[in-house]
Amino acid sequence: MGCSVPRIGLEEDGLVRIEYPQNFHVTLDVMESVYQQHLRITTEKRPILAYAESVASADYEAQQFASTEKAAELTSALAIIVKSVFTRAMAELFMIFHKPPYPTRIFHDEAQAIEWLVTFLPAEDGSSARLQNKS
Repeated sequence: MGCSVPRIGLEEDGLVRIEYPQNFHVTLDVMESVYQQHLRITTEKRPILAYAESVASADYEAQQFASTEKAAELTSALAIIVKSVFTRAMAELFMIFHKPPYPTRIFHDEAQAIEWLVTFLPAEDGSSARLQNKS
């Protein structure tokens, strides 16, 4: 029996990970549920690693939600893992049409995505690690 809802968790490395079930259809209800789960895990703005290789489709409203101020309050950066031309095209269209208000990149390689995301982890004093690395 497979999982029919996305799994979300805050890992030891400080990244929030979202894993979608196979051939998953992302709706506004799903995005709102993921947001509520995220709030239960942490209210701190954190980088998110989204495993989207199994996403089959995403409603326009779901994509809009991901770019709202509400979603941005919890998201310091978003790395989207894709494995096919199709999921890459969906992710690129999301970035073009919905212009997320936080840094967003598409990756094929999880290690590269993590390397990029850790630069957005909150520092001990509450500032972004990326800002500290630039000084």
